Amino acid sequence: MKITRILSLSIFLLLAGCMYPGVTDHPQPELKVDHSPFDNGDCPPDKSGYYHVCTAGTPLYEVGCDRIEEASDLLGGLNPSHPIAVCIYDPRRHPEISNAWNIPETEYFFNIGGPLPTLVRYVIQVDGKFQLIKNEEELRAVFAPVNSAEEALSTALTAHDLYAEYDMKLSPFYRYEVSAIEDTHVEEVEGGWLVHLFDYMFFGCGPHYYYAVDIKVTPDGRTGEVSRTKIYSDPLMDGLCQD
Repeated sequence: MKITRILSLSIFLLLAGCMYPGVTDHPQPELKVDHSPFDNGDCPPDKSGYYHVCTAGTPLYEVGCDRIEEASDLLGGLNPSHPIAVCIYDPRRHPEISNAWNIPETEYFFNIGGPLPTLVRYVIQVDGKFQLIKNEEELRAVFAPVNSAEEALSTALTAHDLYAEYDMKLSPFYRYEVSAIEDTHVEEVEGGWLVHLFDYMFFGCGPHYYYAVDIKVTPDGRTGEVSRTKIYSDPLMDGLCQD
């Protein structure tokens, strides 16, 4: 009986392997972000140690951050290379705001909180002072033009709620929707660069798909999604609803 189970599992894994998509790997660029100016105690970790909540009256709070998070080193391609951190703005913490669920889109890049608004901005340090960056227009004012693939990658990741993936591993337990997958890379195209990134459908009811997403970045720093393709999902998540 034990041998039968082992053989059955082996056959299953073999068949699943036959259904695997081909994967093309690309090298991850060696980039680095300077976070040291934000480690000054203005936003100490809470009891969980995960959230760094900004203290009222401090420069980071006054500039518009309720908490901060370390920016990915993949934002290190932005030029000039100012120190940068993710700045989280939670309008529910501000009683002066009459409707926390109706914040103008010019006030943030994207919402990572779903029905509970948790708005992503960025804060940089320039000449010893903190400067808030709330939207793509302000991002372009500081970092445009875009002159390289590394700058295009960092610009796309800054402006969009997407992630980079390198050295991808496939699973026999996932349901694949495509026959080929490429991990993150940047392709120079007419009028700019095409940045290949990924997204996951966290909110809502399953199936919860992972997507490959192409973002066009122009030399003047404008970005836009040009394609989105379902690539796989975990069948165990099909019945899950989350918000």
